[in-house]
Amino acid sequence: MNFEDTIARLEGAFEHLSPQLKQAARYVVDNPDDVALYSMRQLAAHADVHPSTMVRLAREMGFEGHAQFQEPFQVRLRSKPKVSYVGGARDLQARGGNGNTQSLISEMFQMECDAFQSLYQQDNLADIKKAADVLCGARNIFAVGARSMYPVAFYFHYACRMFTNNVHLVGGHGGTFADQLRGVGKGDVVLATSFSPYSRNTVRAVNYALEHGAQIVAVTDSSVSPIARQKETVTVLVGNESPSLFHSIVPAMAVIEALVMLLIARGGAQALTALEHSEEQLNGFDAYWLDKPTRTRR
Repeated sequence: MNFEDTIARLEGAFEHLSPQLKQAARYVVDNPDDVALYSMRQLAAHADVHPSTMVRLAREMGFEGHAQFQEPFQVRLRSKPKVSYVGGARDLQARGGNGNTQSLISEMFQMECDAFQSLYQQDNLADIKKAADVLCGARNIFAVGARSMYPVAFYFHYACRMFTNNVHLVGGHGGTFADQLRGVGKGDVVLATSFSPYSRNTVRAVNYALEHGAQIVAVTDSSVSPIARQKETVTVLVGNESPSLFHSIVPAMAVIEALVMLLIARGGAQALTALEHSEEQLNGFDAYWLDKPTRTRR
């Protein structure tokens, strides 16, 4: 049962409820966010009813208990755009500031698992393969990710530079975002990552690239995302729900890792030779810590 159906059932049954259940139901209808955020006892205290009343109300509405009754309210709250970081932080404090740590962590990990599970759907796998096909045929690849999505773009650039020289990071360091797109054109691909609220620079980069004949691979959260609206765009949709203040970037990172893997798998001898040279260079710089036996001084 979704949120709208739950509210409709509460409203429809209201006149036939006992006075205490009416008081609880009235509070639930008027304060749906509280239902999602507070424990049964906390919610009962706010509604000024006994905790058992909240349990009875849940069962009257056809739920096994309060936890099941909360679910449609929590789904609604997660799908609402966060009005502000402060508002989101207040929600977290309300939920996690009362010893609710384990529940919050479990909820976060479950959401990550659900997002990964959706990536196994056939359409998503086909889109990832299509994205790899486009990237493999690119003259140059421009990796674009701003703000919280920057680590996703950075990882793609970092990993690909180990076996190819045609990947460029558009990070905008020193105010050079536009400069780093200079020269993009036909035969090139912009790999763009952005979630709602979408970065203005990322949207501009995509529009600029399309105007100059480049293709777009978009890793984003919606088919109506401003970086995925064009027919020419190959779009990979990923989940990003999280109880945290920020949306999760973990599923998007997994897609990027998959794309890197496919690029290496299709890279042939040229990729292997480039990887050998990269390893030699890193070893020459002593880039990694190695546990070596310590010489004994005599």
